Amino acid sequence: MCGRFALAVPRRLVAEAMGVPDMPQNIPDRPEITPGELVEGIFAARQTGRHMAGLFRWGFLPSFAKSDRPLRPMINARAETALDKPSFRGAIRYRRCLLPAQGFYEWRTDPGGGKTRFFATLPETPVMALAGIYERTLTPEGEARDTVAILTRPAASAMAAIHDRMPLILPPEIFRDWLDPLLTERQDVAPLLATPPPELQLVEG
Repeated sequence: MCGRFALAVPRRLVAEAMGVPDMPQNIPDRPEITPGELVEGIFAARQTGRHMAGLFRWGFLPSFAKSDRPLRPMINARAETALDKPSFRGAIRYRRCLLPAQGFYEWRTDPGGGKTRFFATLPETPVMALAGIYERTLTPEGEARDTVAILTRPAASAMAAIHDRMPLILPPEIFRDWLDPLLTERQDVAPLLATPPPELQLVEG
């Protein structure tokens, strides 16, 4: 799973990495982002395809969520099953986004029941792109709210020794396809969800 991540680098680097030069720059560093908070995301305008920056509430609510029926938000969605799950299959086809991150946190369960925290980053790369999906629902007051989930995949390489899941991290060469609002067919989306994981650098603490 992915329950904490960080974005504490100059937004100039984020804008360059995400290919969105007009991203807001005056945003404070966020060394530990938690579920329920607003997170920065990149999405494509459906009419023009232009890549834009926006804010999403981390904690996905499906399109069928009713404002008068409390529903527990979902912070993660499994990449292997998202195309089939009723909660996610609309968003994975039509509302994909990128969540810029400096890195993410994961905890290893140690012998004796204790936990050790690790911070995972990409070596020599200040910003990674976590694959996300978002949905728009209405608050009880009738206001639109955009909520997001981070897609996860089975852990690989060094991460597998810490946890069995990790975020789906996308390389720059598939950003355009991932964000393309017209790329909606299963046979086009499924290969993106099977993107191989990168090598991660893990730091304890």
